Amino acid sequence: MALPPLLIEPLSEEVARLFTTDDLKRIMLKATGLGLHEEWVPDNLVGRQKAFALLEAVSRQDAEPLVLAEMLARRPHAAEFADLVGRACPEARAALPGTVRQVEEVISGLTEIRARLDEAPVRERLSQSRDRLSMIVDTVDSLDAYKALHECLHQIQIKQFRALNDAARALPTDLRQAAELRVYCNQLRSACVMARSAVDQLPPAPIPRATETLWIDALEAAAAQVQDAIDGADPAGARSALRQIRWIIQNTPPRLNSLIFATASALPLDDLAHALEDVAGADGGEPIRAALRSLRLIIPTIRSEVVEHREWQEADIRITELDQLFERGGSGSDLIEEFAAIWIELKAMVQELVARDPDAAWARRILAYLEDVDDALAREQADASFEATYSAFRGEAQIRFLTVDSRLKGDCSALVRISLPLHRLLAELRP
Repeated sequence: MALPPLLIEPLSEEVARLFTTDDLKRIMLKATGLGLHEEWVPDNLVGRQKAFALLEAVSRQDAEPLVLAEMLARRPHAAEFADLVGRACPEARAALPGTVRQVEEVISGLTEIRARLDEAPVRERLSQSRDRLSMIVDTVDSLDAYKALHECLHQIQIKQFRALNDAARALPTDLRQAAELRVYCNQLRSACVMARSAVDQLPPAPIPRATETLWIDALEAAAAQVQDAIDGADPAGARSALRQIRWIIQNTPPRLNSLIFATASALPLDDLAHALEDVAGADGGEPIRAALRSLRLIIPTIRSEVVEHREWQEADIRITELDQLFERGGSGSDLIEEFAAIWIELKAMVQELVARDPDAAWARRILAYLEDVDDALAREQADASFEATYSAFRGEAQIRFLTVDSRLKGDCSALVRISLPLHRLLAELRP
């Protein structure tokens, strides 16, 4: 629901008073995943003019509940601002529904549309969006397939390869360890069956399906090799197959993870919103309008989560580079010099991420660890204490990345539920 025009002026005065341009940049990135000057307002505007243009822009895109809620969270004691927000956009002061609930609204709206396809205006407007709907279905199905493939490998990552290698060495004398290897083989084979089913969910383009089938074939062949090695009491053959399995399990999940987030960022949800707008314009009814409102909240939420995930992933790459310095066994001034060069980049990345949520407990902890590492680095002693200080920061940063990763995957899991009602709609729209 758009902001009342008469309240945009007083709201813009409060926004200009309470927030700097840097504040607004971070608010818009966190709330919508889009840059302030890149997508919302020209960079030549200042003060109240900038605030007024921004509020008009977010109102046009129905993003005002997310943006104003984020502003309120950053200025919880600004009573006059809170009162204006309560009058202009009451939803911003209430707890916004999560993605799962919003997806349910979208599904209800799609179900309502399907029930009304015999109405000429509804069918005509939706038929004009058939190609866009097909693209949405393909992208959502791809997201679901890549998530399922990732989960197949996640289920078999848990087993420690050192224990498996020990079991392979013990062939054929230790029957108990041979039995453990056989159980693992069966897990691998089951994972391959589920992975092939997931590949069938991908759109019928040959290259994506063939790419995923390659590693499934290799994993299945390696599992069969382990099985043959157990039956033939062949320790060397078992260990050779385990090396191949380990390579697949180490290298494939990161690639699938990248595909999950690339697909999530490419979801053409704006096209779905346009299709719903077309139908809502044909006396769509409240369920369809509610679906459209929910979708307009889902779009910036997913986009914001993708942006945050990408930036934490970039920070995690720098953390891996620092880990490798210690793994190489470096010491003394050389290690300190190399560490400092990477640390400058990493610190700036993390400080920017923290600045978007400065009052959160995780942000305060990470800032404290950043200061600890700075202090340790200033001592220029590459000793055990220095590594321990860095390790404390690394653990906290990686926990935050895991939290961001888990939240986005959870929202993607909710989002793929729209696939079935979209498939049903398309089936009934075919000439």
